[in-house]
Amino acid sequence: MKRLEATKNIGNTVLVNIGSEGIYYGTLEEVFTPPKKIWSGQVFILGVAEAPDIEKADTIKQKKDSSIVVTGSKITLPDKTWNMDFNTSVIAAIQTLIDDFDEKINDYTQLISKWKEIGSYYGETYESDVTTPEHGHKDQYVYYYIDKKDGHPFLYEPTYGDELELEGCPFEFEIHKSGKWINVSHDHGFTFKDEKGKSYSLHQNETIRVHQEQFQPFTILLNELEHPARKSILEDIEVLGFTRDDLLHCHNRLLYELLQSEGSSSFKGVNFLTFQKSGRTLIVQHHYERILKAESQDYVYDRFEYTTDNGERRISTYTSAYSKDHES
Repeated sequence: MKRLEATKNIGNTVLVNIGSEGIYYGTLEEVFTPPKKIWSGQVFILGVAEAPDIEKADTIKQKKDSSIVVTGSKITLPDKTWNMDFNTSVIAAIQTLIDDFDEKINDYTQLISKWKEIGSYYGETYESDVTTPEHGHKDQYVYYYIDKKDGHPFLYEPTYGDELELEGCPFEFEIHKSGKWINVSHDHGFTFKDEKGKSYSLHQNETIRVHQEQFQPFTILLNELEHPARKSILEDIEVLGFTRDDLLHCHNRLLYELLQSEGSSSFKGVNFLTFQKSGRTLIVQHHYERILKAESQDYVYDRFEYTTDNGERRISTYTSAYSKDHES
């Protein structure tokens, strides 16, 4: 950025690249333009745009709520809006770094496997200290901060700019209170409740995280079921010798209908799930019907038909009007 452009941007948000100490964003407070010398600027740090090297991690807390003076070559205009509070920005920057490392680990693990396969043709066995991640990104979280738009609460993911409406959202959330993460569900506005019914009120821009597993089609399907039906399908799958980790494919038509059929009050169809392990296969047909009622209890019907490739069959049903029944 040239000194004239910098002068015009006093009071605006800029990026400050401090090399191994990371990239920060903040407010350009003042520009110093001594004659025949390189210009410099004073920036009040608001947050972290890119995490520092691990050896410089302790410098993060030194930058919070501080003003620093750097040469003009280190100051640039951002290409996106940065409006997170400092702590949220740190979490987002670290999560981005972790995601990048995980992606590289997965890439290297695949390369190792390919080279092992090539080496096996020549009679060699190669050992590696690299542990293959069994679940990869399943152990990661997506971090949001809470905000309000047009009077409605929503979550904002700072790295990619994704938004998630809170009203009617079936996800389970985690909030950070008293030094630990607490499982909660959304109640109303900025208020959440834990499993015991205790309420927690959040402030604007506080951090909320969601486990990435909840974005998986099967998890979304489970969240759409009543508790007895959800418990039933998990138990039945286990009885037949499978677990949710054996899921190969999940066709969730109910979710598609709920998202696409705005204004509709009835839904009926079939979801298909395929589980596979050690040469065994389980097919699940989920027949569902939903009738949404304004002034009375919704009608909910779920029928699960299980068939394994060795001929085992099992059926379970659930309705909001009748108790669940099993047939084996």
